[in-house]
Amino acid sequence: MRHLRDTAALLHRGMFVHPAKIQDGWTVILTGTEIEREWANGRITIDPFTPEQVNPNSYNFRLGRTLYVYRDMPLDARHGNECDEIEIPDEGYVLEPGRLYLAHTIEVLGSEHYAPTFAARSSVARLGLFINLSASLGDIGYKGQWTLQLYSMNAVRVYPGINIGQMMWWRPQGDIELYDGKYQGATGPRSSDIHKDFHKQFARQRFLGLGASVDPARTGPKFAALAANSRRFRVPDAFCVSAEEFDGALSDDQRRGLAAAFNDLRATVGAFLTDSLMDIHKIVSGVHLSEQARQLLATRIADMFGDDESVEFAVRSSGLDEDTAGSSLAGIHTTVLGVQGVDAVAQAVEQCWRSYYEASAVAARIRAGDFSHTPRLAVIVQRMIRPELAGVAFSDPEDGVVIEYVEGLADSLVAGVAVPILAKSAELTGDVPALAEVVRLVQALRAAEGHDVDVEWAADVDGVHLIQVRPQTTASQQSTCHDEPVADAYRLYFDEIPASVDLGEVAAIYGGYAAKRGPAHRLAVERGVGVGHGWVVRFNGRGLCAAETVGRLREVIDEGCADECVLDFGDTLRQIVVHKAELLGRLAETTGAGPDSTRLHTVIVRDYLRGDLGIISRRVGDDFIVEYTPEGLMALNRGTSGAAAVMIRDGQIDPADSPINAHVGELAEFTGAMSDRYGPMTLEWVRQSGKLFFVDYSLLGGDALNSADARVISAGTAAGPLLDLDEDEVLSRLSIGPAVSVDRSQDLSGHEGLAEIIARVRACSEPPIVRASRPYAVLSVLIGDVAGFVFDQGSTLGHLAILLREARLPAVAAQGLPSEGHAVISSGTVTVTAGR
Repeated sequence: MRHLRDTAALLHRGMFVHPAKIQDGWTVILTGTEIEREWANGRITIDPFTPEQVNPNSYNFRLGRTLYVYRDMPLDARHGNECDEIEIPDEGYVLEPGRLYLAHTIEVLGSEHYAPTFAARSSVARLGLFINLSASLGDIGYKGQWTLQLYSMNAVRVYPGINIGQMMWWRPQGDIELYDGKYQGATGPRSSDIHKDFHKQFARQRFLGLGASVDPARTGPKFAALAANSRRFRVPDAFCVSAEEFDGALSDDQRRGLAAAFNDLRATVGAFLTDSLMDIHKIVSGVHLSEQARQLLATRIADMFGDDESVEFAVRSSGLDEDTAGSSLAGIHTTVLGVQGVDAVAQAVEQCWRSYYEASAVAARIRAGDFSHTPRLAVIVQRMIRPELAGVAFSDPEDGVVIEYVEGLADSLVAGVAVPILAKSAELTGDVPALAEVVRLVQALRAAEGHDVDVEWAADVDGVHLIQVRPQTTASQQSTCHDEPVADAYRLYFDEIPASVDLGEVAAIYGGYAAKRGPAHRLAVERGVGVGHGWVVRFNGRGLCAAETVGRLREVIDEGCADECVLDFGDTLRQIVVHKAELLGRLAETTGAGPDSTRLHTVIVRDYLRGDLGIISRRVGDDFIVEYTPEGLMALNRGTSGAAAVMIRDGQIDPADSPINAHVGELAEFTGAMSDRYGPMTLEWVRQSGKLFFVDYSLLGGDALNSADARVISAGTAAGPLLDLDEDEVLSRLSIGPAVSVDRSQDLSGHEGLAEIIARVRACSEPPIVRASRPYAVLSVLIGDVAGFVFDQGSTLGHLAILLREARLPAVAAQGLPSEGHAVISSGTVTVTAGR
């Protein structure tokens, strides 16, 4: 009661302000004559109406006979509160000071055109009686008897039918949405129904709709983009189950289990991915929405979409790290379409949650260097559109807007299953009006975002709906899909990788293998020494399922000398050992390549030789030291096993009864040859089925590899000896002269300084990687004689850069590399193996 007295005191001191609409300095309120006119026109409801009750700018309403008083204290906003009913007799009823009475108007009042407010008549206020405490504003569209909150400072006798208050009407500004709430059409006093909105209120706050202020850190950029654009474009109704819900659904034990699994993945660089994923899947299979969250989910669905069980939903993942300017992570999380009913929506939300920890999603994050176990995934629940046409569209600097679409849902298109119809904005004829609307949509989004956009859309009888918009990333702008089945294998150490092959996340790994191990493996083959096989495998989901491509891939991989292989997917997901019979399944699982997927992936596959002996050899003067263990090469390298040692002198072994006695000549000869070429080193070997296989080497003076991130001038992959050109003065003078042009019309090969350069290039045992300080235009004369170029710095728009791209000759800009060695350019990285 004290709170009521405080509220009444505030009102008494004049702190109540009418919510009047101010327009051009004037309050737009209806005068008495306008009230009477609009009542006569049916635009204001007053029933019964008495002309004498009309005031200069209001209408007097009367007190009804019924009062309600709450029975029990304290009142509870979450539950209904019982009331006792009091009938006011003709002789009146005395209101007690400090007590709340719910009363009602005799008149039915309202309007679908004006906003109503009410207040006590001044004569009533002078008695110390308030007829409302804080709810004087009505909604446009409400019609009924109005509930009054009577609160008196004094003992006051009231009578049924007295003029107790006055109603005012205000002209609104903006679109009108009519009231259709819980108090509509009330008769008599109505006690608080706040409990009916209790769960709805919290559901709205917990599961944000498109119209709310949205934080991408909670909802993900996907939902945030839809929310921001829903004010300007047609977006299907939706709400978001935030990432906090997912995180909050985990128990402490589940968090600890996930943390342990991801820490293990980090420590082993993903080598035991299969075991870790089994642990992770077991943990997340027990993660469910709480009962409270399920209740609020049901409330939110009913609030937004009504009680119609036939409504279909699209339940879509919205990763916090998806759809950013640097990465799209497209398709790695689950979308569930055609969901009906609260239970099915809850199950679909949990299915999206589980997809965050599926093999392909975990592998994608690990490849990006993200080993966090904390879930960063929100889920969108959206009214599903059954479109006539649907598809994707891109803003393109050259072609304007490029559209790919299909009839019906676009899920088959984005999954790479359907063959789309291609359309460009400049070629549209107007035969399909929806496409013109798509063009306008993409152009407007491009202008608003300030960068090129990737848009998913659906068109039905209502028009074009925006389903998703995200920035175009570098990855999404490249050709990363192929409609035909692809399963190609290139020999890791011996084949030239075509310029069209995007090495992606294995580019740096390939550079290391090709630059360091490549020359050593080729030398081993020349000298008859056994080596394990390796391949760069490029594939899509269709290629892993088509009989022809699968057969060809299996035939190549089976040429190796081991039953097992080791897989490298990227810098942070490496050395995963699998049996070759399981290779195709593991590739599909780790990359998420489904049977109809057209997205291309690249992985490095190498023979895994366990063998019966692991061996390390080294030359010391004219002699050789050899260590070996039956526990394997890995145990020997990591020091987890003991090792026996022997000495080889003059082709003789000491002790003579060593199990490597039969291999003394081969060990000594190749160890010597490698040391002569590269300097002091150790060589690593495996003996399998009585045969030696050379595996790798390590320089005793330090790491042989020098790697650098590079800026791509001309895409592609190349390998060869590094030839450093230091004739900057000659190259600069010839490049600036008028004799050089993009069409290479002048032959400068006869120039003395340039002729010397050409002679050096052609003297190399194989086409070299030429290094120069800048991409001098005159170097175009070397096209056809070199494998590629490395520049310390340079433009991608210069004459030479243009010619190199036309010739499909790889070139990059990178600094900090040695001046000699064997170089490998691979998709944005360059690696050089120092050598003599």
